[in-house]
Amino acid sequence: MTKIVITDVDGTLVKDGTLDINPEYYEVISKLIYKGIHVVICSGRSYSSVSKLFMPLVGKLFFICDGGSVIRTQNEILKSYPIEKELWMQMYRSAKSVKERDCFISTVGSCYAEDPNSEMYHWLVDSYKFDMTKIDSIDDVKEDVIKLSVYHTSDCEESCREDFIPRWKDKAKLASSGSTWVDCVSREANKGTALKWLQDYVGVSKEETYAFGDNINDMEMLQNAGHSFAVENAREELKAVADIVIKPYWEYGVLEVMKTLL
Repeated sequence: MTKIVITDVDGTLVKDGTLDINPEYYEVISKLIYKGIHVVICSGRSYSSVSKLFMPLVGKLFFICDGGSVIRTQNEILKSYPIEKELWMQMYRSAKSVKERDCFISTVGSCYAEDPNSEMYHWLVDSYKFDMTKIDSIDDVKEDVIKLSVYHTSDCEESCREDFIPRWKDKAKLASSGSTWVDCVSREANKGTALKWLQDYVGVSKEETYAFGDNINDMEMLQNAGHSFAVENAREELKAVADIVIKPYWEYGVLEVMKTLL
């Protein structure tokens, strides 16, 4: 019996960086919830973005946000994994040391960046619909930081390959989240550990879980699900670990599988 359905967002349900979702997803997800299935939205995005995307159902869903570093409902923070302050500050300065890269910081309550006129800042606010706050310095951030995101206009993973990733990969969990992002969270955090925590919290087994994804940061999530699906447009590494490869996000592959669970 299926008791958890968990899905990534960007590249799995929608085009990266948009809120353009097939409204039929709302109808089908609502029916799954009515059947007693826990539906979990699991994304590298902040809650401020995914809650807008799923506004019609926001009070009925579980959310795993910021790459697995926070687990929550609309009204309650269930679990979070902060990054040690000195570490994220050093990583931030390292990421910003290359001119072509930009960076922003996520906390449970908000997201912070220094330049509100940057391409990254505008994309986050205008397309992802993040709630962003301008800061003059990272010293202005007083809350626990749960994620640091490095941005590059074309290929962030490649931009970070020679300096940033080798320097920090053993001190934090680093994962590509689309071509323009590398997300950095606590070593204890990823989408898979967050899913395992939630499975234990609601009393659901791995075998009772369906998971959908498209990118490297979905790897552990699919591995912690008894039924795992990669969309056709997914990274080859993810397709290799998925049980089944389904239609790409623009052909609503996830929606088709969800309908079979009704």
